[in-house]
Amino acid sequence: MLAPRYCCPEIARAVVRWSTLAVLFAIPAESLRAQGAPVSSPGASPPSTLSPALRWADSVRVVAERAHLAGDTLALAQAYRLAQRALTAFPDDPLLLHYQGYVRYRQAQRLQEDFEAAVSLFEEAVSLLERSASARPLPETHALIASATGSMIGNSMLRGIRYGMRASAAEERAEALGATNPRVLLLRAVSAWYKPRAFGGGEDKARTLLDQALHGFTSDAPARPLPAWGHAEAYAWLGQMEAKAGRREAAAAAYDKALALAPGYAWVKYALKPSVERAR
Repeated sequence: MLAPRYCCPEIARAVVRWSTLAVLFAIPAESLRAQGAPVSSPGASPPSTLSPALRWADSVRVVAERAHLAGDTLALAQAYRLAQRALTAFPDDPLLLHYQGYVRYRQAQRLQEDFEAAVSLFEEAVSLLERSASARPLPETHALIASATGSMIGNSMLRGIRYGMRASAAEERAEALGATNPRVLLLRAVSAWYKPRAFGGGEDKARTLLDQALHGFTSDAPARPLPAWGHAEAYAWLGQMEAKAGRREAAAAAYDKALALAPGYAWVKYALKPSVERAR
């Protein structure tokens, strides 16, 4: 499920684009508290009614998601540092902790060739997300805890004993808080895709949960700076499910929908869609 590293013009441009954020890291904490200084999407600004801490959380949210979709390792690191800098001004702010944990989660996913390094980042993600959840228990926070914890199991039975129940408990908590939340449903679908049927998983269950997530995304409109990721990612997973079932045309259509939502989605653009096109 991980986007490979790419050396391409898109990433080169991203390096230049994200390097402009360096000025933010030198801003004194007092200025952060006073200003908020958001980094927002072109032509859009967070509502002026947001507090400075929430405006910074929205900035980290935007930077982190752009970096994730672009498959930009450098930009993910910058998003982490941006959150760290904001946390010096707003210690233990739950949304800043949530997005810092989210960044670590995405960074860990990119380390598919170095499992031990990935586990270290997943552990840090869980620690940050648990601190966030203790102050503001969002459904997505518990869903990310479940996914990160489950990802640490790998193929190890001993790790399964250590992390399995913790992952299940976090998933149950996420479902209790947001049974119809599309991001919760998406991560539950991915978990079921890899989990044996005997342990409550299976491809049929994964597809059912993913269909529910896609339906939920059609009316999903969280207020900023709450989590809003996942719609394009859900179509990326739909494409993989269709491809595995041998429905290549349906897989290609799903990838096209993902790219319509996120044209620069590197995982789909450079890996998933080309693979199904070669098969066709």
